[in-house]
Amino acid sequence: MARCRPWKGNHPSAADERLASARLKARRAVWHSCRGSLGYTVPEVERLSVRDWDSNFEPGELAEMLRSVRTGGDFFETRHRRKDGGDIDVEITTNAAEYKGEKLIFCNCRDITERKRDREEIERLATTDALTGIANRGQFSRQLAAEIERARRFGRPLALIMYDLDHFKRVNDTFGHDVGDEVLTTTARLVGERIRQVDHHGRWGGEEFMVLLPETDLEAAQESAERLRSAIEVHSFPHGQHVTASFGVTVLGSGDRLETLVKRADEALYLAKRYGRNRSQALAPADVATS
Repeated sequence: MARCRPWKGNHPSAADERLASARLKARRAVWHSCRGSLGYTVPEVERLSVRDWDSNFEPGELAEMLRSVRTGGDFFETRHRRKDGGDIDVEITTNAAEYKGEKLIFCNCRDITERKRDREEIERLATTDALTGIANRGQFSRQLAAEIERARRFGRPLALIMYDLDHFKRVNDTFGHDVGDEVLTTTARLVGERIRQVDHHGRWGGEEFMVLLPETDLEAAQESAERLRSAIEVHSFPHGQHVTASFGVTVLGSGDRLETLVKRADEALYLAKRYGRNRSQALAPADVATS
């Protein structure tokens, strides 16, 4: 809470007394808050200001935020540093009032560490495939839509790979779904370790996966698909399983929507299966030349 200057008159009015009482209550609230959530003693709080324990904003930024506090109130989230060096997430609710030409700022701090942790966990569950830990279909679709928009705006190439595991049903039928799950998670890890940070990897459904490669043309995308396919083929899976995968590769065309791009990747994957599995197959849109 911003510190308030004490009243300096000789004959306080009733309003002055109410203000002094409010200031004292506010200071006690700050003491209680800092003693409970931040671990400071009352004398330490007396020597400190919010700039000393805020770990998110620079002092100049924080000062400007306080200067711009409106009488209508506002709120924002930040992080406060505890006396022991740890940080907590807090929500700051602010309000302002004018009294005798002086701007008074009132701040209420609420510890939202647990709430924010819960919110992040809910977001993780909503966007992540529970088995493999990569993006689920909904999240990958959002990433794909965003990358299509970016590629269109800047006229840049964008490639999409769809792959799935060959004869995966045999693994489940022979060894059970626990082993099948381990094969899926291992495959996701193998691919995730071999793609760039700017690429997106998601589980499309069942044993089908997607890899989205920004700034990548068809030739480079097929080379990437071959590296991923080879990594899966040579890996030692549980129970001595020889696991392979087929890959369909395509790139964004001028007339593509999300649905048509995905459909063409699926068609390329179908061709890879048809031509013998354990291979990659590229399929270009009509307006993209192939070498």
